[in-house]
Amino acid sequence: MSWLLPAFALVVGVMGAVAVWLGLAITLRSTCPWVAPLAALDMVLMLRLAAAPPGKARATLALAGTTIAIAISYWMIVATQMGLLLGLSPAESAQRLGPVLAGELLRHGTTGWDIGFSLLALGLAWRFGR
Repeated sequence: MSWLLPAFALVVGVMGAVAVWLGLAITLRSTCPWVAPLAALDMVLMLRLAAAPPGKARATLALAGTTIAIAISYWMIVATQMGLLLGLSPAESAQRLGPVLAGELLRHGTTGWDIGFSLLALGLAWRFGR
């Protein structure tokens, strides 16, 4: 029962980070890799506000939430870009997008900055999550 509120806060944090990241990506027409560290700090803050006990368990949850937020955000960015070309909504495109096509689009659309900011985000989630 003591982890119910932190788990709910983590889900809300992931959904919020994905929504903000996708909104910025659509507006700025970029993958916005600089949002990844902000998403990590959001996960840490949500877990602390939900009174998750400090330690490796909270750090692991922050790391997992950050990883999930990064993965879903990039999936939705790719799906939105592909959906615009095909006249589909982002939700329809995300449901139809396969992992191979998503991987190829990400491979061609990402740079070293994307990877660097994602790795920085994972480090921040672990460090500040404890």
